[in-house]
Amino acid sequence: MIVRPKQHWLQLIFVWHGSVLPKIYTRLLLNFLLSIAVILMLPWYTSLGIKFTVAPFSILGVAIAIFLGFRNNACYSRYVEARQLWGN
Repeated sequence: MIVRPKQHWLQLIFVWHGSVLPKIYTRLLLNFLLSIAVILMLPWYTSLGIKFTVAPFSILGVAIAIFLGFRNNACYSRYVEARQLWGN
């Protein structure tokens, strides 16, 4: 486990060694470029009459919330069971 001295949170953002950033750097850059392309093409979409709604994002948010709720419940159950076994 990498233990660093206590630093300001802004300095911790730019730590490269021991970070996950080198592994996700290319995907992060690709997502950034894709979002820039979508923003630049937005006037073209509106001229064609295509409208973006928030409905897909809302549905996805509800699905993720339910999934995380079940995962959290399963993890807590495992924690309680391990705590009971540890006490025996």
